[in-house]
Amino acid sequence: MAVSEKAINFIQGGLERGKAIPGQSLTNDPSQPYNWEKPSEYTNPREAMLYVFESLTVPETTTNILLSLGNGVGVIDIASITLYSGFLEGKWNPDLMMLLMEPTMYMIMALAEKADIEYNLEAGDEKAPVEMSGDKAVETLQEGINELDRIKNVAASRVNPQSVPQDVREVIEETELSPSLLERVKEQTQPKSLLGKEE
Repeated sequence: MAVSEKAINFIQGGLERGKAIPGQSLTNDPSQPYNWEKPSEYTNPREAMLYVFESLTVPETTTNILLSLGNGVGVIDIASITLYSGFLEGKWNPDLMMLLMEPTMYMIMALAEKADIEYNLEAGDEKAPVEMSGDKAVETLQEGINELDRIKNVAASRVNPQSVPQDVREVIEETELSPSLLERVKEQTQPKSLLGKEE
C-alpha cells in the first residue's frame, strides 16, 4: 500500500510540533504502563476526598489557589486541574474524578471564604446581570417591540408585488382560509330530534 505525500506531510508536521504519532500509545511497552493505566491508588471516595483536602491545604498550594481566585480564575477551573492532575498521577479513575468534582469545588470555595476573597464559579462570571425595575423592564420591552414592528414594516415595504407571477396571485386571492382553531366558534343550535325529550 502506497503512502500519499499528504499523509507523510501530516505525520512530519505532527512530529515537528511534538505530537505523538497516531497509534503510538498502542506500541508502548506493556511492562511500563502510564500511571493512569495502572490500578488507581484510591477507590474509596471518602479517602480520595481526604487526600484532595490535604493536598489543597499545603501552605504553598493554598497561596497559589487564593492568588488565582483573586485574579479571576474560576473555582471550576481550579478543581478540574487539581482532579485531572490526580488522574494523570494514577490517584483515581475518571469515574471517581467526576464524583470528587463537587466536594473539591466546595473545599476551594471554603478556602476563599476563609481568606475573605471573592470568587467566581467560572472565569468571566464577574459581570453580574443588570437588574431593572419593573417600569424600566416594561419600557425596554416596549422599545424592542417597536423596533421589531419598524423592521417588519421596512421589510414589507420592500416586497414588490410584481415579483410574484400573476397566476400565483390569482390563486392566493381566490383561496379561502379556514377559521383558526383558536377562534371562537358560534354555537349552532341543533334542530330538536323527534326522539329528544321535550322540556
